[in-house]
This record gives sequence, C-alpha cells and structure tokens, in this order.
Amino acid sequence: MIVLAGPYMGNFEQEVVSFRPYVRWLYDVAEFDKMYISTHANRTFMYKDFLPEDLIIPVSEDLSRDELGQDGYVHNTVTTKDYQIHLKLIKDEIIEREKCTRKDIQVYNLNYVKSRPPFSIYNKKFVPIHSFDDVSIDEYLGKVIFIPDVSETKDRLRQIRNYLTEKQIDHVIAGDLHTWFSKENVITNRIDYYENGWKYNLKLIVNAKAVICPLGSWTTICNLQSVPVFSWGQNIGQHKPDGIYNFGNRNCFIFPASIDTQEKIFINMLNLFFKELK
Repeated sequence: MIVLAGPYMGNFEQEVVSFRPYVRWLYDVAEFDKMYISTHANRTFMYKDFLPEDLIIPVSEDLSRDELGQDGYVHNTVTTKDYQIHLKLIKDEIIEREKCTRKDIQVYNLNYVKSRPPFSIYNKKFVPIHSFDDVSIDEYLGKVIFIPDVSETKDRLRQIRNYLTEKQIDHVIAGDLHTWFSKENVITNRIDYYENGWKYNLKLIVNAKAVICPLGSWTTICNLQSVPVFSWGQNIGQHKPDGIYNFGNRNCFIFPASIDTQEKIFINMLNLFFKELK
C-alpha cells in the first residue's frame, strides 16, 4: 500500500502544530510500502529528516507564494471541489511513478474546512525541525529575534521594539508576512523570501540568543527547538512547563496578558527575562 499525506494547503501555523506532527505520527504507526507527502513547495524541507526528497510532492507554487491566502487548514482560493482536482493530479503523479492503481493509494489529511477543528494530540508526534542549513544568514545569528506578529497590536509591539532599542539589546526583526514593521523585517525583504523565507526564519530562531514574540506558533517552534523565548497572551497553559506545547523548554518565559495589560508590566517582565537569560 502507498500512503499519501496531504495535499496540505493551509498556513504555516497549522502546519507546525497540526499537519507536520500528524504526518510524523502517521509515519510511525501506519503500515505502508511507501509514503508520499504533499505540502507547500517552500516548506518541504521540514519533512526531509524522515522522508527522502523524491517522496515529497509540492502543491502548486502559486499557492505557496500566496502566503496571505493560506488560512488554517485551507487556502482561500481553493474550494473543496478544486481541492479534489489537486488531489487527483497528485494521485496521477504517484500512479505514474509507482505503476500502481488508485486503489493502491490511501490518502490521509486534515479535514479541508475553514473551521479549523482541533486535531487530537494523540495523533501527533512533535520532533525538532532540521534541514535548513543550506541557506546563509550569518550576519544575524546570535542576536535577539523580535517577531512582531499581527496577533498583537502594533502599539504594544512598538513599545517592545522601543525597549529593545533603548536598552541597546542587539536584535533584528524577523517573521513572515503576518508581521508589523515590514520595512525592518530582515527576512521578508530578502529577494529569495518566497523560496527560502521559512528556512531563514528557522535558522535565525535556532541560533538566536532569544526570541520575543506574542504567544502562538512561533512560541511553539521555539519550544520545539529548545530556544529561549519570551511570549505573552491568553490561554498560556499549553506552553507552560506541563503543557502540550512546552516540550521541556526550561527557557520559555510566558505570562498572561491582554490588551489592557499596562506597559510597565511588560517592561518589568522583559527586565526579569533578560536578567534570567544572562
């Protein structure tokens, strides 16, 4: 039997917390002669630590380039009917490669729906992400990485940016297209962002002195890669030491905060974080 995981057309956040760990779990538990994965062309590297490159089939490049159209498990320009067409094309490619029939291919994927139903933690296996050392961004390694994700207000993130500047903390702004301060982002402004942006971000994170970001998938990645991280937000339980997204990272500094949390509280927390970091 041939297993096909995908095609995955959703965003980076859900790929990190849902699709990739689901695929890794499936790789361990499913019985198959060969396993294929289909995902975004610029994120196939996240699977190369356990699958050969020739078994990873990218989805259409235009879907990968249209980052802002990726929403949860889906892509906003691809209807359910269109999704089935993409799936058929990928099956056709596997049939041609393997000289098999459609009945020989068993498809596994997250539900292609916008509602983002939670996926059971018991059907996931989280492992660190590797295979990004073929890109060079040495001039920014070893710094504090500030990811001003749009899940937080621009005013709040400006306060944090000002803090880093005033304290003369050597830092750079990074992240994807869902970030504020785009003109200062050292990743999204690179000429090869669409091809290698995710590799650059992960290489920066893994080699960072620390990462500062609102609570979310970037926090999860830092914990997965055992990188010091400062995050804030609501529902922090999953990233606390006994949470499912902590992964044993003792340098995960998180605290509950809302839009009403005063600036001085953030400043006090940042001072405490950098004091402990030293």
